[in-house]
Amino acid sequence: MTNPWLPNRRRTAGTVLRVFCFPHAGGAASAFRTWQQDLPYGLEVCPVQLPGRESRFGEPLPTGVVDLVPGLTEALLPALDVPFALLGNSMGALIAYELARHLRREYQLSPTRLVVAGANRPGGAARMPALSHLPDLEFGRAMQARHGGIPAAVLDDPQIAEIYLPVLRADMAMVERYVPEPGPPLTCPVSAYVGAGDTVSTPEDVDGWAAVTSGRFDRRVLPGDHFAVLAHGGLVTGRLADELALR
Repeated sequence: MTNPWLPNRRRTAGTVLRVFCFPHAGGAASAFRTWQQDLPYGLEVCPVQLPGRESRFGEPLPTGVVDLVPGLTEALLPALDVPFALLGNSMGALIAYELARHLRREYQLSPTRLVVAGANRPGGAARMPALSHLPDLEFGRAMQARHGGIPAAVLDDPQIAEIYLPVLRADMAMVERYVPEPGPPLTCPVSAYVGAGDTVSTPEDVDGWAAVTSGRFDRRVLPGDHFAVLAHGGLVTGRLADELALR
């Protein structure tokens, strides 16, 4: 039976590291589909499908980052039988972070690395004006102005907007409400990626992730905007592979 959280999983023999990828607000597992191509031997990329989109359209949309984690954990536990990394883009970084905290607290499990991209430190979104309460058209335009990444067809076609905007709005509301609970830092290394042209998360903003771990922290600036990391999957997976000598 297919795991709805991992609909596009491609099991590979001899997996040494499994990388679970979490999408941005309004995004879905398909954002990481190209990352599953031409991988170094031993590396498996698993895009995670959140409820309410693509293959899970019609399911209730998530309402809280922390509330999402227990069900997500239960679904992923059988796949945590080899070393694993957690990677999140924008909103997905918060989900990956809270998942790492939950796994450590409840199961004494730790990722080999937490990778965050295009994301301010946990709680950092609170410094930006909330947008999720705006009327549909105004909300869509405000999101495009701040984050970019919304195809013109979405905002120009009422039928497409009717499907896409509720997902984006629910995700943004989840980000805006998120406040990290106090707790011990992670112990795994944390890598942060940020686009050189990202106006939402600057290199200085993402440096705040250094505080979430007692392990190593590194930051890399990529060509591109808020979604820069999506175009550099080979670089990210290559670094993970090199680190574990998978090549």
